[in-house]
Amino acid sequence: MKRIGRSRVKLVANVKGFDIDFEMSSSIVDEAAKNENSNLLETIIVISAGLISSFINGGNYVDGILVAEWVDYFHQGSGVTAWLGTAIIGISSCGAPIATLLIKRFGFRKVFFIAATINASALALTSFVYNIYLAIALRVLAGCGLTFHFCSIGPYLVNRFPKQAALVQGLRVASSSSGILAFPFIINYCLKQYGWRGCCLIIGGIASQRCALGLLFRHWSNKPLPKHEENQESLLRQNNGDNTRRFRDLHQLDLFKQKMFVVFMIHCFIIDAALSVIYVHIVSGTRVLLEISPEQARFTLSAMGLSTLFARIVVSLITKHPMIDTFTLYMILNTLLAIQVCVIPFMKGYVAALTVSASIGILMSAHAALHLLMLLELFGSEYLYMSYSYGFFSGGFGYLLGAPVAGWIYDATGNYAISFYFCAGLLILCVLILIPEWIKHIKKPKQTDENITQSVRDNA
Repeated sequence: MKRIGRSRVKLVANVKGFDIDFEMSSSIVDEAAKNENSNLLETIIVISAGLISSFINGGNYVDGILVAEWVDYFHQGSGVTAWLGTAIIGISSCGAPIATLLIKRFGFRKVFFIAATINASALALTSFVYNIYLAIALRVLAGCGLTFHFCSIGPYLVNRFPKQAALVQGLRVASSSSGILAFPFIINYCLKQYGWRGCCLIIGGIASQRCALGLLFRHWSNKPLPKHEENQESLLRQNNGDNTRRFRDLHQLDLFKQKMFVVFMIHCFIIDAALSVIYVHIVSGTRVLLEISPEQARFTLSAMGLSTLFARIVVSLITKHPMIDTFTLYMILNTLLAIQVCVIPFMKGYVAALTVSASIGILMSAHAALHLLMLLELFGSEYLYMSYSYGFFSGGFGYLLGAPVAGWIYDATGNYAISFYFCAGLLILCVLILIPEWIKHIKKPKQTDENITQSVRDNA
């Protein structure tokens, strides 16, 4: 191939000994090369997002294994020690709105890299502490760094791949489940070889890999901005005008005038409180209630991760079918999850522990795989970023409080069954408060994204 002008390209092909010349526009060649590079970059971005999610969920959602070790080491009871298991995810969720605004202001790569460094350093420093309150402070610092990863990758991918949002989201959350599957084996090996201190140091080293992976992402404002983001950027550049209105529009506070949105935020608080009980106490709880060894109890998280790995993909693919309503599927799975948690105290043995953990992992996929898609369906793409951030903000406080309260219940009663009943009660409550909105939702005809956005504005 050789260029024969500014706008033409000559291709010479040899077919059975004869030279055949073709001419094509250089713009076609350039466009083909550009598309190929773009597809390669998008593939790398999806893979990187999956790895980052795997490191996040693997390194932090399996803290229940380490909490069991910290209870024996610090001798502070399950209630106080549970803060070590909930601090990172809880704080990272609470900082979601701030993270979203900082990324829009300073760029995805810069903020992501600095936050990853803070998170990895705090995780590694935990291995050198001897005071539980200093350990909690370091876990809070690690959560501050994690918030920029935990709450921004989902909206980033939905914004970049709007036509494949369900599939990409399913692949990302499935990758995060692989972390829950793999990390119990890693942590169990590290605990045997190096103790919990060495284990924390290794987890910090693994977390540092997010620094490099985050550099592959482009800030979403490099693409043509949606109309609402253009309005937000113009508001930031204005020197005159109503500051109150500018703050309200930038943070999209009109969302809170929507009854469904307020109810959904309360739902996020309650369900994350319940999920924190599962993640933090399932290792210690199954060890006591199901009468299994500590090592067997650790692998219950692997069973949960394995089932979640496939369930999230399946659930995400199911929602693409036009006959499946996302809201209805979400309600069904959460109801079944509440029932499953209730029966934990009535089961015995290692096989039962693996079975109940696997079923919980399948049913928990609703919150991970459908949460973002529900926000997109209910409130439209214009409100996706901030509604997603506010959901994490509300859920973060629930995650901070759920496991410690369940731990204090166990300290007071000496019975983990009551702690799991408390968890099941929270799950039932979070379903009940959504029933009126769910009934209204199924009675409404399916709306387009433009109609959803206009409806939110009209009701505000």
